[in-house]
Amino acid sequence: IYAECGGLMYLCEAIRTLDGDTWKMAGLIPGVAVMSPRLQALGYAEVETRAPSILGPSGTKFRGHQFRYSSLDANGAAAALPHLYRVRPKWGAEFEEGYFRDNLVASYVHAHWASNPAVAEAFVDACAHARARNS
Repeated sequence: IYAECGGLMYLCEAIRTLDGDTWKMAGLIPGVAVMSPRLQALGYAEVETRAPSILGPSGTKFRGHQFRYSSLDANGAAAALPHLYRVRPKWGAEFEEGYFRDNLVASYVHAHWASNPAVAEAFVDACAHARARNS
Protein backbone atom coordinates (compact mmCIF):
# COMPACT_ATOMS: atom_id res chain seq x y z
CA ILE A 1 0.00 0.00 0.00
CA TYR A 2 1.31 3.42 -0.97
CA ALA A 3 -0.77 6.34 0.30
CA GLU A 4 -0.32 10.10 -0.02
CA CYS A 5 -2.15 12.78 1.97
CA GLY A 6 -5.84 11.78 1.78
CA GLY A 7 -4.71 8.17 1.48
CA LEU A 8 -2.78 8.54 4.75
CA MET A 9 -5.90 10.01 6.34
CA TYR A 10 -8.00 7.08 5.10
CA LEU A 11 -5.52 4.57 6.55
CA CYS A 12 -5.66 6.22 10.02
CA GLU A 13 -7.94 5.01 12.79
CA ALA A 14 -10.28 7.94 12.21
CA ILE A 15 -10.76 11.42 10.78
CA ARG A 16 -12.01 14.26 12.99
CA THR A 17 -13.89 16.93 11.06
CA LEU A 18 -14.02 20.67 11.73
CA ASP A 19 -17.33 20.27 13.57
CA GLY A 20 -15.75 17.70 15.92
CA ASP A 21 -17.35 14.58 14.48
CA THR A 22 -15.05 11.55 14.32
CA TRP A 23 -15.40 9.06 11.48
CA LYS A 24 -13.79 5.61 11.60
CA MET A 25 -11.31 4.82 8.85
CA ALA A 26 -9.22 1.75 7.93
CA GLY A 27 -7.17 1.66 11.16
CA LEU A 28 -3.83 0.68 9.59
CA ILE A 29 -2.06 3.82 10.85
CA PRO A 30 -2.30 4.61 14.58
CA GLY A 31 -3.87 7.97 15.31
CA VAL A 32 -6.52 10.35 14.09
CA ALA A 33 -6.28 12.75 11.15
CA VAL A 34 -7.62 16.04 12.49
CA MET A 35 -8.98 18.65 10.08
CA SER A 36 -8.09 22.29 10.69
CA PRO A 37 -9.62 25.50 9.34
CA ARG A 38 -6.08 26.71 8.63
CA LEU A 39 -3.49 25.37 6.23
CA GLN A 40 -1.11 23.03 8.09
CA ALA A 41 1.54 22.63 5.40
CA LEU A 42 2.23 24.08 1.99
CA GLY A 43 5.28 23.86 -0.21
CA TYR A 44 7.99 21.85 -1.85
CA ALA A 45 10.28 19.51 0.02
CA GLU A 46 13.07 17.03 -0.44
CA VAL A 47 12.51 13.64 1.14
CA GLU A 48 15.13 11.11 2.20
CA THR A 49 14.14 7.64 3.37
CA ARG A 50 15.57 6.47 6.68
CA ALA A 51 15.10 2.73 6.11
CA PRO A 52 14.58 0.25 3.28
CA SER A 53 10.98 0.20 2.05
CA ILE A 54 8.82 -0.46 -0.99
CA LEU A 55 10.27 2.82 -2.35
CA GLY A 56 13.88 1.62 -2.33
CA PRO A 57 16.87 1.41 -0.01
CA SER A 58 17.56 3.62 2.97
CA GLY A 59 18.86 7.00 1.84
CA THR A 60 16.65 7.18 -1.26
CA LYS A 61 15.91 10.81 -2.13
CA PHE A 62 13.06 12.38 -4.06
CA ARG A 63 11.15 15.63 -4.18
CA GLY A 64 7.53 16.33 -3.46
CA HIS A 65 5.13 18.83 -1.98
CA GLN A 66 2.56 19.19 0.76
CA PHE A 67 -0.76 20.98 0.69
CA ARG A 68 -2.97 20.00 3.57
CA TYR A 69 -5.49 21.16 6.13
CA SER A 70 -5.06 18.22 8.49
CA SER A 71 -2.46 16.84 10.84
CA LEU A 72 -1.97 13.48 12.49
CA ASP A 73 -2.87 13.36 16.18
CA ALA A 74 -1.16 10.18 17.27
CA ASN A 75 -1.43 10.57 21.05
CA GLY A 76 1.75 8.54 21.32
CA ALA A 77 0.28 5.71 19.26
CA ALA A 78 2.32 6.59 16.17
CA ALA A 79 5.43 5.42 18.00
CA ALA A 80 4.20 1.94 17.05
CA LEU A 81 5.16 2.79 13.47
CA PRO A 82 8.53 4.38 12.77
CA HIS A 83 8.92 7.45 10.56
CA LEU A 84 10.26 6.58 7.14
CA TYR A 85 10.96 10.08 5.83
CA ARG A 86 13.27 12.90 6.76
CA VAL A 87 11.55 15.87 5.12
CA ARG A 88 13.46 19.04 4.25
CA PRO A 89 10.94 21.68 3.23
CA LYS A 90 12.04 24.51 0.98
CA TRP A 91 11.04 26.85 3.81
CA GLY A 92 11.06 25.88 7.46
CA ALA A 93 12.67 23.30 9.69
CA GLU A 94 13.43 19.71 8.76
CA PHE A 95 11.11 17.12 10.31
CA GLU A 96 10.37 13.39 10.33
CA GLU A 97 7.19 12.11 8.74
CA GLY A 98 5.76 9.20 6.80
CA TYR A 99 4.87 5.88 8.33
CA PHE A 100 5.81 2.40 7.19
CA ARG A 101 5.67 -1.24 8.05
CA ASP A 102 5.87 -4.34 5.89
CA ASN A 103 4.48 -3.31 2.48
CA LEU A 104 2.83 -0.06 3.61
CA VAL A 105 4.11 3.50 3.16
CA ALA A 106 1.85 6.43 4.03
CA SER A 107 2.73 10.12 4.16
CA TYR A 108 1.38 13.62 3.69
CA VAL A 109 4.03 14.21 1.01
CA HIS A 110 2.88 14.08 -2.61
CA ALA A 111 5.85 12.53 -4.43
CA HIS A 112 7.14 13.98 -7.67
CA TRP A 113 8.03 10.66 -9.30
CA ALA A 114 10.10 12.25 -12.06
CA SER A 115 12.48 13.70 -9.45
CA ASN A 116 13.84 10.15 -8.96
CA PRO A 117 12.42 7.52 -11.34
CA ALA A 118 14.18 4.79 -9.31
CA VAL A 119 11.53 5.32 -6.60
CA ALA A 120 8.71 4.43 -8.99
CA GLU A 121 10.72 1.47 -10.29
CA ALA A 122 11.30 0.19 -6.76
CA PHE A 123 7.59 0.48 -5.99
CA VAL A 124 6.59 -1.42 -9.15
CA ASP A 125 9.21 -4.10 -8.34
CA ALA A 126 7.84 -4.42 -4.79
CA CYS A 127 4.32 -4.87 -6.20
CA ALA A 128 5.52 -7.51 -8.66
CA HIS A 129 7.36 -9.42 -5.94
CA ALA A 130 4.32 -9.29 -3.64
CA ARG A 131 2.12 -10.57 -6.43
CA ALA A 132 4.54 -13.40 -7.22
CA ARG A 133 4.64 -14.42 -3.52
CA ASN A 134 0.85 -14.51 -3.38
CA SER A 135 0.41 -16.52 -6.60
